[in-house]
Amino acid sequence: MQQLLIVGLGNPSSQYLQNRHNIGFMVLDSLAQDFHLDFYEEKKLKADIAKTSDFILCKPLTFMNLSGEAVLKAQQFYKTQELLVIHDELDIPKGELRFKYAGGNGGHNGLRSIDGLCGSNYYRLRCGIGRPEEKSMVASYVLSDFSSSPQEMILSSVQVIKEFITTRDLSRVQAKIRELK
Repeated sequence: MQQLLIVGLGNPSSQYLQNRHNIGFMVLDSLAQDFHLDFYEEKKLKADIAKTSDFILCKPLTFMNLSGEAVLKAQQFYKTQELLVIHDELDIPKGELRFKYAGGNGGHNGLRSIDGLCGSNYYRLRCGIGRPEEKSMVASYVLSDFSSSPQEMILSSVQVIKEFITTRDLSRVQAKIRELK
């Protein structure tokens, strides 16, 4: 099976650690812990990396709006063909997960960057964070901390990713998400 590149989106720096926009980093940290992996900084890739023979975990250090730079470098360096991106999603209710292949970026700057440099044909684990009442509050909303712990969503995300690592089957992963509800 082809090695899988799993990218969690977020912003580097401790000030963003618990932000809604950093759910991708949170999920990868939990996944790495489950597999007893440690991240190390790979400067030439502009990312923190942890890897096994089956998959590579990648946390871009480029900040959200430039995530595509690190993803492209990691794809080229590791010669991966399959890509899974974990990201926050405003248009999904808080705590819900969705898994899909390809599609638009929905205004998400991290996805826009990846799409622009790598194309849009990749898997996405979309972690629902809900939407603020006023559109003008979106930027401050995604860059603020969760109002309650996202731990349940993180643990469910890890289970979903493990299913994908094992099966690489979109419909089985979507069934796993329904099972977790």
